[in-house]
Amino acid sequence: MVAAAIGLAAGAAGVGVPWFVTTHDAGLVSGLPLKAPDTLGGVDKADVYPIKIKDDYAHRQFAERNATNDRENGNRISTAYDGAPALVQTYTAVDFTHSFQLTAVRAHSPGLAIPYEAKNNGLAAPTTELRHVGEVSCVLHNNLTPLDDELTPDKTAVVVCQRSDAGLTIQLKPLGDDTKEYSDPAVCAAMIDEAWAKLH
Repeated sequence: MVAAAIGLAAGAAGVGVPWFVTTHDAGLVSGLPLKAPDTLGGVDKADVYPIKIKDDYAHRQFAERNATNDRENGNRISTAYDGAPALVQTYTAVDFTHSFQLTAVRAHSPGLAIPYEAKNNGLAAPTTELRHVGEVSCVLHNNLTPLDDELTPDKTAVVVCQRSDAGLTIQLKPLGDDTKEYSDPAVCAAMIDEAWAKLH
């Protein structure tokens, strides 16, 4: 179980938090601190859950590594946003089978953008799609699906979702290629809205 979790951690480190490393536009910045919810979407923090499973040296070390990675990534986000309060928090569910990363900063961020794709490419849907769920925008990856086939939910995965206003930006990113639990943008949007209510 810990070996699987270590693999998860390596995958999270590989994806990092590149979606926030962009030039942000000037906007209202609040100095109020940010504290990640203890649970989000019913899922525990990755620096807490391992010890819930088993309070031994290996699980404590794994939890501490998760805490360190999130803290350092949060510091980098804050630096990129001119010192605005920021946090990065990874959450992981039962037996580490699925996880996601929440990122928040008290600053405005530009909207998400996707590459242009011609509509006459012979596919049922673009490979990259921007979908809006209420106040949340999500970038989706669609599997290559011929025009005559149906794009079913199992062929779509959420890349990242974001909600932003003048003083707060929250993003959620599923971790791992097989994180099917978060293939539905409505599920990810609901978790962002939950975090929004707690952090705004």
